[in-house]
Amino acid sequence: MAEKKNTAEEQIPDKEEAIKIYDPALSPLFDRFREKINKIQQEAPQLLHLEGGSAELRTAFAHYYAALFFCQSPEQCFHDRENAALYGECFKPCIHCPECYKVAAHMHPDFIVFDTREAHIEIDSMRELKKISMEAPRFAKKRLVLLLETQKLSVYSGNAILKLLEEPSPYNQYVFTMSQREMILPTLLSRGFVMTLPWKDSLQELTETEKEWETILIRFFQNGAGLLDKTSPKGAVDAEAAKLICGLLQKNFAHAMAGRKNYLLASLFSTLTFDKLFEINERVVTCYEMLNLMVNPTYTIEALLTEIFVTLKTAGLK
Repeated sequence: MAEKKNTAEEQIPDKEEAIKIYDPALSPLFDRFREKINKIQQEAPQLLHLEGGSAELRTAFAHYYAALFFCQSPEQCFHDRENAALYGECFKPCIHCPECYKVAAHMHPDFIVFDTREAHIEIDSMRELKKISMEAPRFAKKRLVLLLETQKLSVYSGNAILKLLEEPSPYNQYVFTMSQREMILPTLLSRGFVMTLPWKDSLQELTETEKEWETILIRFFQNGAGLLDKTSPKGAVDAEAAKLICGLLQKNFAHAMAGRKNYLLASLFSTLTFDKLFEINERVVTCYEMLNLMVNPTYTIEALLTEIFVTLKTAGLK
């Protein structure tokens, strides 16, 4: 009879499952990008921005970058890393050592992760981070702070992080992921070095549900029809569906900002100025926050889409 695990043991992620987070970044398709990020880490900037690709690819490369800081496999210890740098060679994380596993499982004491996809980042969290920033790392030479999907930050949280960067700690370095650099505060962007991962055709990434909502959004933004037919039935829009719509909007905001007009939804947004696009993206960020606070998702998404519709009409969309 197998021994029953206690609660703490049950919460420890399986190693093989945990390290799968690296898999997208390890593809032979991205050999050149791994070489680039290996070199960047040798003289790591205070802040590295990772944009482009998919959310999964950005997350994988962010963790790969973190593993470069903490990997201590017998074959590639810190001394070997320093010697390699002297000879112009790149250190590569082993991915399988205990330190790489801790990074993948978010269990490393010197690796702090904020994931805006799962929860709104509170100002109090930034204050706590500021306190920690003044302390030396517990085991490594540096502490690394990862913020996933920075484009979903509120202006308040973004400014709180900016203050941390303006008062740099000798112990802290940061890596932020984002769909596209134009989607975050310019002052925050200017604090870091940007690495762009290869863009993928977003149409190929859409699920059937996303395609359905894309069709509804296009029709609604063009002529104001069809939205209530979808949202009126009870339970038709839950929090998960509302967040999916927010993500679809942000993806097309990014296309519009980059001038990609071959996407119909993005082409509608291309009628807006950059400042107006940034403004309505802030409204989407607020919508995420409301959903995380469990505000009624139907009312929240209807209000958001109606506001965007009015913005488009005001901009002269016919």
